[in-house]
Amino acid sequence: MQVHRCRFTDFVPQAVNAIEYAPSTTRRPYIAVGRANGDIEIWCVRGNLVYEKTIPGTVKGSLETLAWAHQCELTKDDLELFDTEQERERARKRLADHAPRLFSAGLNAVIVEWDLARLTPKAAVDSYGGAVWCMKTNHAQTKLAVGTEDGHIRIFDITDDTLTYQRCFDKIKGRILSVAWSYDDKSIVTGSADGCVRVWNAETGNMAARMTLPREGHDTTLVWAVTVLNNGTIVSGDSRGHVIFWDHIMHVAQQDFRALGADVLCLTADSSGHTVFASGVDPKVTQFKLLIGGRPASEIGAGKKRGGARNRKWHLAGIRRYHTHDVRAIAVSSHFEHDLLITGGLDTQITSCESRGFPNENPYRQPCFPPLNGVVSVAPEGKLILQRQENMLKLWALGKAEPASRTLSDHMESGQDLQVYERQKDLLRMELSTKTNLLCSTISASGQLIAASDVECPKLFSVTRADDGSEGVIVRRVRGFPPENFVPEYSEHRGATQMRFTHDERMIAIATVDGFVSIVDISGWKTNVFTTVRRHCAHRNTKSEAEADAGCSDVPTHPGEARGQKAAVVDMRTITGMAVNNSGQYVATCDSAGAVVVAQLDSAKHTVLPPLAPRRQEEWATALGFGTGNELVIPTNLNHLFVWDAGARRFTDWSRAFGMTNIPKTYHRMMSCVAGVAVNAAEPSCVYVFAANHITRIDLTQAPGPSAAVLNVHKRKQIEQGIIEKVVEEKEASERRSERHLSKRNRRRHIAGRVDGSASMEVDDDINSNTASVVDSEDISSIMSDAASAKGQAKDWEATIVARLREAGINVAEPHNFRMTQRYQNLMHASFIDSNTMVIVERPWIDVAGALPAAYHRHKYGS
Repeated sequence: MQVHRCRFTDFVPQAVNAIEYAPSTTRRPYIAVGRANGDIEIWCVRGNLVYEKTIPGTVKGSLETLAWAHQCELTKDDLELFDTEQERERARKRLADHAPRLFSAGLNAVIVEWDLARLTPKAAVDSYGGAVWCMKTNHAQTKLAVGTEDGHIRIFDITDDTLTYQRCFDKIKGRILSVAWSYDDKSIVTGSADGCVRVWNAETGNMAARMTLPREGHDTTLVWAVTVLNNGTIVSGDSRGHVIFWDHIMHVAQQDFRALGADVLCLTADSSGHTVFASGVDPKVTQFKLLIGGRPASEIGAGKKRGGARNRKWHLAGIRRYHTHDVRAIAVSSHFEHDLLITGGLDTQITSCESRGFPNENPYRQPCFPPLNGVVSVAPEGKLILQRQENMLKLWALGKAEPASRTLSDHMESGQDLQVYERQKDLLRMELSTKTNLLCSTISASGQLIAASDVECPKLFSVTRADDGSEGVIVRRVRGFPPENFVPEYSEHRGATQMRFTHDERMIAIATVDGFVSIVDISGWKTNVFTTVRRHCAHRNTKSEAEADAGCSDVPTHPGEARGQKAAVVDMRTITGMAVNNSGQYVATCDSAGAVVVAQLDSAKHTVLPPLAPRRQEEWATALGFGTGNELVIPTNLNHLFVWDAGARRFTDWSRAFGMTNIPKTYHRMMSCVAGVAVNAAEPSCVYVFAANHITRIDLTQAPGPSAAVLNVHKRKQIEQGIIEKVVEEKEASERRSERHLSKRNRRRHIAGRVDGSASMEVDDDINSNTASVVDSEDISSIMSDAASAKGQAKDWEATIVARLREAGINVAEPHNFRMTQRYQNLMHASFIDSNTMVIVERPWIDVAGALPAAYHRHKYGS
């Protein structure tokens, strides 16, 4: 199989400026990650981080801080509205059933609340004080404290789904850099640019105490981070690299640590208040633990923690370096089943590990690009690669290599380079005039058409080669697209989250932010004539949505069935994946609520698939892909694999037998979720699924094989060769002892000849090989029998090899399915452009690091 290994794409990720856990009362453990360009990524914790979607920021925007809110308790005014405790309890339940709210702010002096389903601003208010540097909700989830450039703390009321300015605290000199609420919400702690930590009365807005930090040199100390523990202890991090623990009653420093070699930019503490993490410009993560009477507080019972201040001491418990550059955000939560410590910063990577295992546990590094967001798409017939970044589209033409002769290809080592006679060409760099960064993009099979969308509207472009013979292309905006009725009049949002062309380029499927899947006829694009063929609305499954869609008559509209989902699900529901089969008959879509829908492009029929895992309500599709026929492959966030027969409208026999219960452990326990599905026309029964760190070939006509099997084809080859060589050596030694009459030289020559013959069968160990392993039972028997003694020991030695291979996780008697290769890392895309011709797009970390600014310099001994 020929592979185009593409590393020329120049995707430049953005720094991570903020990471925030959603409150523990939410239905799912969400995490918001804010990028420097204003993009907000929504992740979910399921053992590890699972990417869900991205809220696009404004073009050339900024983001400095994030805050979640999820009100579950009634305010004093609300309590007066209800007469009985039963009414109050029902009101609390209604509040808890809603999705959490997300706020962001930055240097543009605007506080924005986001619609987490439609990925658009829900409300926006001025900060009334310039750039916003910090923001925090109180523990009752009713107020938002905002620190601004002008030195004021401003309080915003966020009760009952509002966002209104309430009051302003006294002014100080210098900007407010950090803010935190006490656990009883009666006071607010701030850190500022004048080198002071202040405690404010949350009711009156007056300053209750001020703690001044010493200077180092002539520069004023900046208090970049503050947090308040549940026992009232105040913790601050400053520009000297110090972490200070303050007594909340006497307002004096209890302990002062030189935690970092440079500025401490971020702090976080677990819910128990026994562990604090700090990091910053010196990119090491530092852990502090509370000791009571010399013992860790986490190991002492709740009733025995009443020791005096003299018995309570903090100590520096561990240090690890997870990043190469400044760490700007750190978060930990003990509310959920998986206690993850998450960090991010200037090196654009998000790392996660169990906080209980710090510092001994190694982190998992998420890829620096959105792994499941389709940043790259390929035109198989046009041999083109399209990449989107922020509001820009980039286009490359693939290179060409000399085709290998059949004899040469049969003896070519897997991974050997071909002779390239024409390199890739950079054809296009186009910046779109949009208000926000792009949500999605796609390119047609021939490469003649490109579609892209922001949150406002999709756009269509035609691509033609230049007439003057140059390597460039001519791109023109196709007017009249999309037609006005591709969404109904009552829909206020026209942005698209997913788009796909049919293979014949006559239709395009558009999934909108409101949950519509519109089929548009684009066969008349040369004359700017477009027609909305139909709208499928199966993802819109609330009663009000179904009624509105049923009354729509301008375009054939096929409403979904009302299923009575909770508001928390509906308020977070976004279509996140789409696939169209080769014949252009079916379009499949999936959303973040877990629904998968298969609809026909030319009729009103659509099917909502049964829940992927009824007993696991938190399983959803991470990618979709059709095979060569009508089989839809559905990988999930739990690394299960389902296959749906769209024609028969049921899960296939393979899926029902092996989709959940018999997946090999190596595949099932991969930390990265599947990001895409590729199909080779030469292998109609197989699919290739890829994630950021692996590509796995799966034969849907074979059983998965042993649960503990070694899947990596390169590792299997090394294990098999090592075991066979070891057994041959043992056999030679045994025969030398028992057969003294044989010539030592002749015997070695004979056995070596057989071993060399075995190696010639191993030369091509590509991932798409149909052999079960590098050697099978016949090869083993052939190797051993010719070198056997007259005493008939060949079978014993053969059984020894088979047994040792089985112990190592390789069963030569069973098929090797789920063939995995991890040769390619930081995968952005993988697909087939022809039979046995694959395109793999990588973004090596070394290339990303080369585009970053200089990191903090550590003085090393002797330098």
